[in-house]
Amino acid sequence: HGDFNPFADLDDSSSFRDEVHEYNYYKQKNLPGFLDIDVAYRHLDENRRDRIKTSYVIFYKFLCETPVPTAAAESNPICASNEDGYDIGIPFGTYHQQYRLSTSKDAFDGPLVAVGVLDVLPHCISSVYAFYDPMFSARLELGKYTALREIEWVRRASKYRTELKYYYLGYYIHSCRKMTYKAEYKPSELLCPITSKWVDFETAKEVLEERSPDRHCCALVDMPHSAEGEASAAARKQSCVDKMALDIGTIAEESQVVRVEMLNGQGRELVDPVVTEFVNEVGVDMCSRFVIKLA
Repeated sequence: HGDFNPFADLDDSSSFRDEVHEYNYYKQKNLPGFLDIDVAYRHLDENRRDRIKTSYVIFYKFLCETPVPTAAAESNPICASNEDGYDIGIPFGTYHQQYRLSTSKDAFDGPLVAVGVLDVLPHCISSVYAFYDPMFSARLELGKYTALREIEWVRRASKYRTELKYYYLGYYIHSCRKMTYKAEYKPSELLCPITSKWVDFETAKEVLEERSPDRHCCALVDMPHSAEGEASAAARKQSCVDKMALDIGTIAEESQVVRVEMLNGQGRELVDPVVTEFVNEVGVDMCSRFVIKLA
């Protein structure tokens, strides 16, 4: 259809059998809106259609597949919708909210300028993704506009669906500039990865910058440990260092993961300072969730 072919330089002998099998599995489920690649791209040969199927399955799983069970969606009580495009009566599920320019006050037949991918869940609306026309967004900031519309949807829906009162923006990485915009919507909270407790964003920000100034990754709430002395705390920290997983490279395209305690004396001399510094910053309650990749 005129787009640049991203597979032009790939070896035609590459196998896509597993991915194509997954596409056929999804197709047999008769999912609503699932694209029939063989029909839509019937003008292409089978090999090129198979490559498109591979990409399409990734797209579908990321932006179309819903986490809401069918039973939960069907049991959702429908409430009355209201005006101005806020259809607050829709059941639980995954939706693509379209934003179009209007040719008149009552028409929504203009060009598509943005799409917001949403999960409507029992207690919240989860903003999965948003994509938009970059030319229009340069002036209109469509990413912010879609977020504000979604927040307003929650505000209106909560009047009738009393348990649905939160707006989720997904993962937050403090050192990632592409994610810092999420902190602009206030008041907001971050979920502590260790205690699963919600923490006011400003408080969480101070903790991240004070305790983990380089990686911005640590527990946001102190874990309730028994009254342990310095010797016991030091022993816990050393145990974390010993158990820390290391990715030491690839053999036959497979990662080789070992634990620090498996290294010989010379290896420990090289690795221990790096791992100890990591454990000190991230904390003993968090570090077991990581694998350190050695370059």
